Amino acid sequence: MKLNRPKQAGAYPDRDIACQEAIESDFLELAKGLKPDDIVDAAGGTLVPVLAGLAQRAESVGWTLEEAEVAIGELAQNLLDDMAAM
Repeated sequence: MKLNRPKQAGAYPDRDIACQEAIESDFLELAKGLKPDDIVDAAGGTLVPVLAGLAQRAESVGWTLEEAEVAIGELAQNLLDDMAAM
């Protein structure tokens, strides 16, 4: 899928949320093929290669690598929270 670019260069309100929204559908699709431990690791900031690749794709459309990695960690934590609530 094509990732959305940031609205503008540089910081702006809720840029972190926009980054999460830009990569969320791709993250969820990739997460289907991951082991639960991979999701736990991602929530803790350690990305398996496929998720690191997603962060690099996000960087290629204008997000910083750091904000993409943080967004993936947040999405992983949200997924874990959702799974725990089931």
